[in-house]
Formats: sequence, structure tokens, C-alpha cells
Amino acid sequence: MPFKSLSEGEILSICGSFAGVCGALSYLLKVEEGKVFSWREFILHILISAVFGLIAYEILCYQQFPPQVAGALCGVAGWGGTRLVRIFEIVVRKKLGVSKEDLK
Repeated sequence: MPFKSLSEGEILSICGSFAGVCGALSYLLKVEEGKVFSWREFILHILISAVFGLIAYEILCYQQFPPQVAGALCGVAGWGGTRLVRIFEIVVRKKLGVSKEDLK
């Protein structure tokens, strides 16, 4: 069977979906490790991961990575996207001298 070339939109959809699935798996691993499951957090985790995957795809596409490599790296971005946001939050709070308790 001949290989059908995918459009840019199809590749973008696949990469975003793959990142979202990897984000869902990341969240479910946290639940397995003892975190309480929340549908709201689960959906938010998937959406954040998908956005990070799409951002990663655009950067990788700009750098002319092959779609297969870009897709794989989008999955990695989806897996670690929410963790990256958390690390960024901690760094900014430390620079500003604000603790998490101060925000409540």
C-alpha cells in the first residue's frame, strides 16, 4: 500500500493528540503514586500537555525536523509540559520572594 502524505494540519493534530495522551499518562502515573484523582485536574493536565506539544511541534517544524521525530518529541513535551510549568512557577516565586502560602 502506498504511503499517503499527510497535510500540515493532520500532522499538527496527531502531534497535539500524542502530547495530550502522554500528558494523560503522566497524570495517571501521579495518581498511581498516591495523588487523589480529579477530573478537573485530569482534563487541565491533558490540555496543558497538548498545548506544550503543539508549541514543541511548531519549534521543531521551524527547525526542519522530520514529522516522525517531531511527533515523538511532542510526546516528550506532553509528558513533561506540566512539570515545566511547575518548575517555572517555583523559580519565579523564589526570585520574587513569595511562598506558596503567601498566595493563599
